[in-house]
Amino acid sequence: MHVYIRNLQGKLITSSYTDLERGAGHMAKGDEYVKFVTERFVNYMETPREERKQIRTSAKARREPWLTRWFGYGPMSIMLWWRGRAERHR
Repeated sequence: MHVYIRNLQGKLITSSYTDLERGAGHMAKGDEYVKFVTERFVNYMETPREERKQIRTSAKARREPWLTRWFGYGPMSIMLWWRGRAERHR
């Protein structure tokens, strides 16, 4: 059995539980994760290669430009302003 003492908002809190109780909660999460990964993998393998490629290219086409995704619309507006300024001076 393990006893843990924590300081939570100025109060000492003790908690104790056996290794068996602790392991039971973590095992369920691990089983759920393995099930999730297995379902995703099986779904991936059952999908034809051409269909996966088509889904990937359509997702890339719908995505915003990297400058907007990373920094928002501020740098994009400055870039548009700078291009317009350069074209007016020509």
